[in-house]
Amino acid sequence: MRTKTLVIVGLIVVFAAAIAWALLREVHREEATLSTSISGVVEVAPQLMITGQADVVRTDRLVLLLVDPGTRQPVALHFVTPLVPPQTIRIGQSEARDTKLSGPYLVVGITDKDGEIFKVTPGEIYGRSPQPVALGTEEYRLVLTEPFRGSLFNEAGGSGGMPGPMAGAPPAGGYGAGGAPPGGPVAGGPMGNAPMRAGPLDGTSDADPKFSIAGTITVSATLQGKVEPSDRLIILLFDPQRPQPVAFKIIPHTLLPQRFTITVPPEARAELREGYSLRVLTDKDNNPFGAAEGEVVGRSARPIALGTTDVEFVLDQPYVR
Repeated sequence: MRTKTLVIVGLIVVFAAAIAWALLREVHREEATLSTSISGVVEVAPQLMITGQADVVRTDRLVLLLVDPGTRQPVALHFVTPLVPPQTIRIGQSEARDTKLSGPYLVVGITDKDGEIFKVTPGEIYGRSPQPVALGTEEYRLVLTEPFRGSLFNEAGGSGGMPGPMAGAPPAGGYGAGGAPPGGPVAGGPMGNAPMRAGPLDGTSDADPKFSIAGTITVSATLQGKVEPSDRLIILLFDPQRPQPVAFKIIPHTLLPQRFTITVPPEARAELREGYSLRVLTDKDNNPFGAAEGEVVGRSARPIALGTTDVEFVLDQPYVR
């Protein structure tokens, strides 16, 4: 009886020690996360609501970025959904992909209604920290203060997309108006060129079907159970002669079979190719720079000609980075 009691007591002690160790590790992990991130709350300036310039609804998402103040390049990106201001936020090393953050950084917030970050939709708004914010800041207050104008720094005629170090592995990089990615040279808009702007279908618009590829996205039977309506659908268009995508588009929900259109932006049309490659993947964790359990991907077997409208595109592989 005594031996049995000692065994039980010993097991209880071991179990308690294991719980204490797990809690201690979690505390250390949380402290490390806080020290390499910026957290706080995002709010909407009351004047925007009074004047009707802000149209913030639950289906909007908040695009949150850390931007290097010296290079004016984003180093981390995070999506917050649903957006219900005042909204708690955190962004830092875990959203920075392969970049080692050291800070301080400008904090930028943009509301997005249509899954295309740098395409301006009425009611979208913008805010930026007036000064760089140090990593480890825990109670930062980011206020969205003005209508969104379509550029990273919300400057008229400024950069229309997200240049810089978020380029790299093509499946996981980039955002921009009408599908522009980051990457390429630092200067100018996405891919180092002028910003993309919407316009009529007159041969110059970034929505012109002559410069687009359209079709239907499905998933293979073996992977069908991994795709959920809450997944985002990431569509990338590649020039076969370049490592970075020339266009990037996000669809906020995945309801397969699903129609899609993606367009070569105006600034990438100086050197049009006979065909472009497609890559489509699902995103479950608002982190297109990493692969989460259950995400799937598909790649076109050969380049597809612009103007094609009947692509049958299948997501047929688990997404692995």
